Amino acid sequence: MEKQETKAVIAAIEEGSKAQRQGLHVGDTIVSVNGQKVEDLIDLNFALADEEVRLVVKEGDTLKECYFQKRFGEDIGITMESAVFDHIRQCHNNCIFCFIAQMPKGMRPSLYVKDDDYRMSFLTGSFITLSNMTEDDLRRIVQFHLSPLHVSVHTTNGELRKKMMRQEKTGDILERLRRLTDNDIDLYCQIVLVPGYNDGDEFTKTLTDLSGLGSNILGVAVVPLGTTKFRMDCEELQPVTPEIAADIIKRSRPFIDQGRKDGRGSFVYLADEFFLKASVPVPDNEYYDGYGQIEDGVGMLRFFEQEWHGWKGEVRKSYDKPLKLALFTGTLAYDFLKELIAEVSVENLIVHVIAVENHYFGTQINVAGLLTAQDMERAFKELDGTYDGLIVPGTALRKGEDIFLDDITLKEFSASVGVPVEVSEFAPQLKELLYHWPAQYDE
Repeated sequence: MEKQETKAVIAAIEEGSKAQRQGLHVGDTIVSVNGQKVEDLIDLNFALADEEVRLVVKEGDTLKECYFQKRFGEDIGITMESAVFDHIRQCHNNCIFCFIAQMPKGMRPSLYVKDDDYRMSFLTGSFITLSNMTEDDLRRIVQFHLSPLHVSVHTTNGELRKKMMRQEKTGDILERLRRLTDNDIDLYCQIVLVPGYNDGDEFTKTLTDLSGLGSNILGVAVVPLGTTKFRMDCEELQPVTPEIAADIIKRSRPFIDQGRKDGRGSFVYLADEFFLKASVPVPDNEYYDGYGQIEDGVGMLRFFEQEWHGWKGEVRKSYDKPLKLALFTGTLAYDFLKELIAEVSVENLIVHVIAVENHYFGTQINVAGLLTAQDMERAFKELDGTYDGLIVPGTALRKGEDIFLDDITLKEFSASVGVPVEVSEFAPQLKELLYHWPAQYDE
């Protein structure tokens, strides 16, 4: 890929900050800091930490220089448009389980971005494979101590990893992990479990190898592969069965027990789906060690329950008139959520928890975060009777925006179903909605 022109654009300026006093504006482009170009937020933050800083900034077609004299590490008050100023490094692998390769055409362009950029891993926690890193990249990570990083390992068997990722440059994973940990770089690791490939004895070997790298391995998240109906030209893969889920739990137990004995936490953090599929109770709160891997679907149900029971809001005893609500979720969390909703007892309130099948991606996709507006609209129109409102999972919306995966806005969806729609991503939000459904809908 041809390297794009570096462009460090200012997105926001703090009121009353040094940047504002020096005449910087939103939309200005930073050309250099102390005579050096900056290619990402890491470069910029290190450069701006100095006590004396000279910025060359481009405002429109005009170059101007700004001088800052400040305490070491003092913030000048700017926020950038993006974390990297050249381009996000793309993944060059062709993993047999890649979810993006199973996506239908016509969805938001951002959903097709295969990020494999170590800078984003450090700055935002995205997972990388280490397969596109140069010697200079590794030196920079060590020099600036870019820690922790998040690494998709999948297996420490180099030949198997090359087979799973269909990329020759992925086989030296254990060597690269060891180089990072030897230089005190902390790592969160991830295994996408693919039955017939990295389960069974290979799974045990991977955990053994990772635990042998020492305390810089902060944890290993294990998630099951997801397969959609769009795997047209992809290798056929088998889903995680209840038997495989039970075996993975069993194989993880010695590493979990040893990790807790050694004071390093549970070490192996299994996604909720393994416990649900194996019909094993989701572990207690202690197992998740602060929920550092929750973005991988690890501990989401237990965390939701913890927040649910910790809610301190006002409990309503009754509504003035009957209120019938539908609450949508994925098929995976249906039983768990239904048990919690059964605890809510409010006169005149009826709540039906509905497990929405994922026809858009395929019924093997069972999490709420991958539900589309189309499937939820279909599910709502198939319900018996009439409803006064609908609650949908916030995880199904793009972060920070009211847009579903299939590019339908929340406003369009609400108009289509014909009832008020509220969004609930966290347990406190859901409880607040159930006990205090917005009064404006009665007007």
